[in-house]
Amino acid sequence: MSRALYFFRNIRTKQVLACPSSSVMSATSFINTQITNPALRPTVIRPDHWTPLVVASGFESEQAQADVFTLAAQPGHPLTPKTAQEKREYTLLTLRNKRLAEMDMVERQIAQLARSFVYMDSVGSKAIPQGESPKITLFWEDSDWIQKVESAGLKWPQWVEHDKLDLKRGNMITNKELRKTLPVRKA
Repeated sequence: MSRALYFFRNIRTKQVLACPSSSVMSATSFINTQITNPALRPTVIRPDHWTPLVVASGFESEQAQADVFTLAAQPGHPLTPKTAQEKREYTLLTLRNKRLAEMDMVERQIAQLARSFVYMDSVGSKAIPQGESPKITLFWEDSDWIQKVESAGLKWPQWVEHDKLDLKRGNMITNKELRKTLPVRKA
C-alpha cells in the first residue's frame, strides 16, 4: 500500500500544515512545531478553511514517510531571498500587515518540500523509492508551483513525478490514485 504526505493550505491566511493523514483535523498536534510564532497560530482548526495544496504519494514504508515529513514540515525559507527594496517595504508595513505577510507560508513550505527532496537525493536517503520504476508522485492543486520552484533554481529529482490534484468542493480529494492511501473506516 502506498503512503502519502498531505500539505493543507488555509484559504484565508495562506498558512500551511503538513500532515501524514488525509484529514486536516489530525494536524492539530503538529501546529506548535510547524507554526512557531504563537501569535500566528490558528486558535481553532476549521476543516472548511483548509484545502489540500500538494499531496506526496508513493512512499514504500512508514519510516520513509516519517523521514520526509520530518524534513518537509520544518518552517521553510522563501524560494528567493528578499531584495533590499522588499525589505524596506516590509519595515514600513503596519503590525497587522506584517503578521499577514508572515502568515503566507505557501511559497516557503513548497520550497522546503523541494529542498528536502533534493537533500534526500544528494545523501542517498533510504526514503528514496527503490526498484525498476521508483517514483514519488506530487499531486498539485495549482501546477504553477512546479515552474516557480524550478525558476528559483531548485531542480526536482528524477524520481519525482507531478500530477494534477482533483478536488471536489474545494477540499475533497477525488484522485483514484490517492483513494488507496486513504484509511478504510470500519462500521
